[in-house]
Amino acid sequence: MTLELPRWLLAERLAFGLILAGALVTEVVLVRYPALRQGPGLLAAALLALWQWRLGRHRSRRVRLGPADIEVQAGAVPTSATGPRARILGRSVVLHWRANGRSRTAWLTPADLPPAALRRMRVCCRTQRRPAVS
Repeated sequence: MTLELPRWLLAERLAFGLILAGALVTEVVLVRYPALRQGPGLLAAALLALWQWRLGRHRSRRVRLGPADIEVQAGAVPTSATGPRARILGRSVVLHWRANGRSRTAWLTPADLPPAALRRMRVCCRTQRRPAVS
């Protein structure tokens, strides 16, 4: 089964909201101090938003649920996304993969994918876990 991910995941939308809130709080604090310049909060928010937008743009848009693994379309080659850093957080799944020498992560929540697909991903992540060797 192949799933198309939404353009912006819930985690990415929340990150943009936090960036905006941080900029507003910084500017409100700077208004209270007339000796300080106005605008560093907006500049920091613009840089952080650009960085977050760039990360979201390079994220994989397609996830394939196979019988034994979860693969993402990283460039032209499907890559396994259930490595040691993949996590299950409640009803959500954090996928992690390496492509073109860079690490990528996607936090998938019920707001991003149907519950049945997330349930199947959680099962797949649990079966990929290897017990720690002592």
